[in-house]
Amino acid sequence: MTRFIPSRLSILGACAMATAMLINGQAMAAGSVEMQVEHLVKDAMGEYNSAMEANDSASFLKYFASNATIETPLTKKSGRDELAKYLEAEFKTFKASYQVKKSFIKGSSAAIVFTWDAVNRASGDPVKIEMVGVFEVGSSGQFSSATYYFDSARAKALVGLDK
Repeated sequence: MTRFIPSRLSILGACAMATAMLINGQAMAAGSVEMQVEHLVKDAMGEYNSAMEANDSASFLKYFASNATIETPLTKKSGRDELAKYLEAEFKTFKASYQVKKSFIKGSSAAIVFTWDAVNRASGDPVKIEMVGVFEVGSSGQFSSATYYFDSARAKALVGLDK
């Protein structure tokens, strides 16, 4: 009778395959679209706050695709140039931060409930607006759109940003 004695390489291969089979569900979940979107949104919200501190709108703009749109009750901007001008005006006019309260992720979409807490750099007037931001992530891994919902009557300070 011949006895089979496995080589070290076949033992290592079997262990690797067994490990992959055991954690396959975890590996798939870690790479899920929802987790990627959640990571992108979390990074972008943090970057907004850091970029505001440094008055560097380009650091936040990098999260948007070249053909992305930003829409609010007061304005709609499309494309990299329009978004850059709008964000430059916002960053120049305000020192602000996003205070995220909740986030909801489904597929490549995210809805974020947050407070936009700002101070007008010129006048020192505080502005605080409760918002919901809905972000769509495109195939580029960047935002293809961002739609912000808020009470426009409370956002009078934002009216002049798109001029």
